[in-house]
Parts: sequence; structure tokens; C-alpha cells
Amino acid sequence: MITCINRLRQFGIFTDFNGTKIQKFGKYNLVYGWNGTGKSTLSNLFSCLELRTLIPRFSTAQFSIALEDGSTITEATLPASPLNIHVFNQHFIHENINWDKSVKSILLIAKEKIDDLQKLERLKGELQAKKKAYDDKVNDTKKQRDALEKFLTNAAKKMKLGLQAIDTSDNYYLNYDRRKLSTFIQNNGDAIAKADSVLPDEKVIELTNAAKPEQLPSITFASTAIESDYFKKAAGRIRDLIGTTAVNQAIQRLTDNPDIRDWVQTGLEIHNDHASQSCEFCGSPFTQLRAEELAAHFSKEFTDFQTRLQNAATWIESQGAPANQLPAATELYKEFSAESEKCQKAYAAAAKKINHQIEGWREALKMKITHPAMTDIKIADVIEEDVAIFNEILNSVIELVGKHNNKTSNFKTETSKSKVALELHFAAAEVQEFDYAVSEKKCNDLEAESKNDFKEIEKLNQEVGAMEALLSHETVGAKEFNDILHRFIGRSELCLNFNQKKKGYEIIRNGVGEHDGNLSEGEKTAIAFVYFITKLKENGNNIKNTIVVVDDPVSSFDSNHLFHAYSFLRTQCTDALQLFVLTHNFTYFKLVRDWFTGTNRNRGSKGKPENCFFYRLDAPPGSPRHSLLVDADDSLKNYGSEYHYIFKKLYAYKAHTTLNRDEAFLTANLARKLMESFFTFKFPKRRSDISQLMDAGLKDCTVTTPELKEKIYRFINKYSHSDVIEITEESAENLAGESHSVVGNIFCWMEEVDKKHYDEMVLVATAV
Repeated sequence: MITCINRLRQFGIFTDFNGTKIQKFGKYNLVYGWNGTGKSTLSNLFSCLELRTLIPRFSTAQFSIALEDGSTITEATLPASPLNIHVFNQHFIHENINWDKSVKSILLIAKEKIDDLQKLERLKGELQAKKKAYDDKVNDTKKQRDALEKFLTNAAKKMKLGLQAIDTSDNYYLNYDRRKLSTFIQNNGDAIAKADSVLPDEKVIELTNAAKPEQLPSITFASTAIESDYFKKAAGRIRDLIGTTAVNQAIQRLTDNPDIRDWVQTGLEIHNDHASQSCEFCGSPFTQLRAEELAAHFSKEFTDFQTRLQNAATWIESQGAPANQLPAATELYKEFSAESEKCQKAYAAAAKKINHQIEGWREALKMKITHPAMTDIKIADVIEEDVAIFNEILNSVIELVGKHNNKTSNFKTETSKSKVALELHFAAAEVQEFDYAVSEKKCNDLEAESKNDFKEIEKLNQEVGAMEALLSHETVGAKEFNDILHRFIGRSELCLNFNQKKKGYEIIRNGVGEHDGNLSEGEKTAIAFVYFITKLKENGNNIKNTIVVVDDPVSSFDSNHLFHAYSFLRTQCTDALQLFVLTHNFTYFKLVRDWFTGTNRNRGSKGKPENCFFYRLDAPPGSPRHSLLVDADDSLKNYGSEYHYIFKKLYAYKAHTTLNRDEAFLTANLARKLMESFFTFKFPKRRSDISQLMDAGLKDCTVTTPELKEKIYRFINKYSHSDVIEITEESAENLAGESHSVVGNIFCWMEEVDKKHYDEMVLVATAV
């Protein structure tokens, strides 16, 4: 059962209601409220519980409703509400009855098939369990999918920042979002899963540079490599040369002193060139013997050999690693600059190593030239591995230049490759850290399972529907409805007849013709209320497990039907799990109140606690207007007529020095009903005309003058009917200004007409 409305906010006139301060609801609950105090609005709260969704006009409402088991229902948990609740109000009538066309069908279980109902209940139980499991799985799937979507959104934002830093002109990366990342993951799942797709920082920097949109010109690089056997052949020739000697008759002093030898050899050539007969240095005669000795020492063969040595020395100076002009690192794209600098350093080191070995050859030749007779001078071969390394480095430079030139020639394609590689890196880093593949697989598996579960639920739904079709008969519903309706209104001219094409009932009058929409308000109310009570038994529903809410089933009934409506409610709904009755009709309120009071009294005599409780709807003055559900005061619980209650309410306003606008409109309605009731009893012959009643009441009065009577008449006649109330600012202000004095005038008039009655009514009103 429902025990309390803990909180009700933004629900129409209930702007901020706290129900924890009033008595808890019991099995039977009666609520009295004037029109405009929130009675229909409160019934719509129960409708939301029945529909398990908020009615559109209350879509922003907030509430918390406590149940007997200690749980609560809020606007958030409303779809999962466990309550079996049926509500009779205008919303129910609007949803089920089209007075111009038809009434929705009632599916009652045929008596001869009542045994099959147990099977239907089992199917429904199984269906409910499967639906709950399905809903739980759907909710779990949604949470999983939301987590994936959140990951994609956050990861895409991070990637967008990283990719935008590379190239702000690329719209694909400039507007990178969750959808693009999701598509990329789907298209590159295998690559993203690989550990090596997450690149080291230096590689990320390289790709970032490679993706930059600045295009450089091509580079022309003419390179010279070292032939594989070039230095090997050169070493052989040098070894031959330094291992050779020229035949001559050596002069020991010249042999021992190479500087003197070179000086003498040069001088001898000068003397020969000038045909000198004496020494050009000292002038002494140049003897034939000395000339022959020197000629023997510097023979032609020896001279030629020395020339060979000098030529070899000149040649060796030009030898070594080829002098290639490598491109500067700044000439290449930035992603190649580090490799370019590395190649240049390696190239310089390799060339230096080779040149160092060639320097050994130079020293050997110098020694041979100095000592031409020596034949044991040694030289080493240039290391082949050093030559290979040199050539490899040179090839690396050539390859690097080729990469540079290829990027220049295919700039857009190459930069795109770098961007894709970076996108793969960023995506792989995010996906692997989040374990996206496992989460997505789990989500996909849940979705697949949900689809299968949904198919099973649909199949079970069809089974339940087929079984309900076998067990339920609209004709059975129509017969029971008609029987009750005829007893209710006391005649049998109105009947429901099921129309197969419309899938609903038509209202037929006197058993002939088409649907009759020309019904009196009393007939409409009777049909609607009987229809509601009949539907409580639909599809085998057990009223003992049902919360029933009835909102004013008597608004258009005369007194005869009013008592029948009370009797009908009592006989049909006594066994309800819980009953709420809301009404503005005091006579109907009194009938239900006396029923509930008797129930409490009987329970008390047996030592049982009360289970019937009484409440009142109150709309205190103030702006904006708001309503409260409060415990019924003693006047409602104890007075035997509405007249007592109206007198007490209006008498309470008499003590107010001023009345606000809301109070003023209420006093106008109360005043009219009080005057009509009082003067109708005093002057029964003129009960059809309020003006004549007031004229009769004015007879023999001296305190109440015709002017005061006209003031009272104008006040109650102008402001007491909602369909003719003037709503201009001027009229509203007049109402608020006049209402307090008019209330005083009314009570003065009543006291003057019947002081004994007035005094006793005051005692009753002030004693409770």
C-alpha cells in the first residue's frame, strides 16, 4: 500500500508539498476539497503511478511516494513501479471513452474458461521475469555503451588537440570527433591492437615533423663512391715502387747526406744547362774526373726513378676518401635532419679513417725519396671494411636525399601517410590503455543477447495475447456492464454493444440505431463510473490486490444517483487493497465519511487500530497559488451537513481585517451557498430565485437596509460563478476591497433574521 506522499513538487498547484507532517494513509482514505484546491491534480498523481510514466503536462514534476514495505517511488523509478493501481478521474474518461464514437472494450474472463487463467498467469509471470531480465540487460548495455561513447568522446578530444598542432588546415583533423575515431577503430582494429602501434617519443616527433604542411625544394646531390679494389691496386703499385732501386755508382757522402745529394744534383743540372767549365759556386775548375763521378752517381736510370718517386708523391697527395659535398641538414625536411646529421658525422669519421691510412702511404714515399736505395719500407692496405662503411654511409645519404625528393614530388601523399601513422599511434595508445576491444566485445555480446531476449519476449507476448484472446470476451464484458448500469440508473434503455470493426463498444439507446453520443451529464458520469468498476475485473484482475482511486464520481448526479453511486462504490470496492476517494460534494463526502467512521468504530470495539483516515485539500492564500493535503479538521469529521461547514469557513473569514484576491473569490462562493441554504430553509416558497429569497429575507429588517441587501446581492451574484467572473484588475481589486465588509453584513443579516439560529451556529462554529 501507499503510506505517504513524502514530497510533491512542480506538480500543478502542488508547487512544494511535504506530506510527512500529516497522518499516514491507511486502507481507506477520504479526501474533501473544493473545486480549485487541487483535487483533480492529486488524482493525476495517482494516474502517473498507474501509467508508470509522467503525464505530459507534469513532465518536470518531482515526487517521492513511500510504500508500506519501506521502499519509495520517484519520478526516476516510476517505470519500474510495482503498484497495481486503477484510477477513476477525467484522465481515465478521456483515455477510454469517446462520447461521439465509442467506448474501449472490456476484456473479462469467461466463466467456463476460468481454469485456464492459471496457465495465463504463469505465462504472464514468466513474461514479467523475462522483461525484467531484458530491461536489466538493456540498462547494463546502455551503461557499457555510454562508457564506450564517453571514452570515444574524451579520446577524440585529446587526439584532436594533438593532430591540430600538426596541421590546422586539414579539416579532417581540425574537426576530429567521436564518430571519426569510432570509424578509424573499426577500419584498423588489428593494427590498433598491436603493441608496436604505440610509437616511442622520438618516432612521434619525427612523424609530427613529417606531417607539417611546409613543402621544400628538391635536392641535387652528385656523389662519388670508392671502387671496391681501387685502394688495393694503388697499394700494389706503391709497394712495387718503394721496393725498386736504380743502378748507380754511389758517392758515399751523397748517399749519406740526402740534402747534399739533392743540392749537388740540382747544381749539376745547372752546370750542364750552362755548359760550365768551372764550379759556379767556388769558381774552381770542374775536372773531368769529378764530372764522371757525379754522372755515375746521378745516372739517367737513377734520375728517371727519382722522377717516378716524385710523381708518386704528387699523386698520393690527391688520394684519400672522395670529397663529396653532402647536403646540409637544414636543406632536408625536419624529420630527416637528425638522420642527416648522423650521416654527416659518420661520413666525416669514415673519411678520416681512410685518409689516415693514406697518410701512411705518403710517409712511406717520402722515406723512399729520401732513401731511394732502401727496399724494406712497408705500407698497409686500406681496410676493406672501412671502404665498405664509407660507401654505405654515402648510400644512406643518397637514400635520404631520395626520401626528401620523393616527399617533395608527392608531398600531399607523404604527409598524409605521416598523419595516418600518428592517428594510429594516438588511437592505439588510447584504446590499449582503456582496453576498448574487451569493452566493445562485451557490449556487442550484451546487445546480441538482448536481441535474442527481445525475440523470446515477443514470442511470449504472442502466446499471452493468444491466450487472453481465448479467455477474454468483449460480449461478457458488455453483459456485465449493462447489468450493472441498468441497476445503477434504474432503467435499461442504455446498453453497450461491442462493434468488431471499431474494437470497442457503442452506446445504443433503446436497442436500435447507431452510437448515441447525445447523453446527459448524469448518464455520462454513470457510464464512466460503471465502466471503470467493470474494468477492475479485466483479465482476471483481483481487486484484493488493487489500489483503487476514485475522483468525484458524483459531479453530475442528482440526489438519487448520488446515494446509488455511494452504494455502488461501497459494494464494489470494499475489498480493495487500498481505497482513495476524493470529492467536493459534501453529501457524498458525508456518506463515505460515515461508512469509514463506522468501520473504525467496529475495529475499535475489537481492539484493532483504525484503518480509515480523513483529509482535506487546502489552497492557502498567497501568490503563486499552491495546494496542501492536510488532515481533516473536526468540523469535517463531525458536522452533519455542508451548511455547518460553510458557516464555519465563512465565519472564520469574518475575523480577517483584510482578504486577498484568492480569499475574496472563495468567500463569494461560500457566501452564495450560505445565503441560498439559509433563506431556502426560512422561505421555501421562493427557493428557485436568489434575488426573491433575499427580498423575502429583507422583510421586517431595520439593520439590514435595501442598500446593504443590494450590495450583498451584487457581490455574490457577480463573483460566485466562475463562468461569469470578471477578471479585470479593477473588478478584482473591488472584490478584494468589498469582500471583508460584505461577509460582516451577511452575518449581521442572518442574526437579524434568526438570532437564536445564528447564536447556536456561532457556538457550533467556534466550539470545534
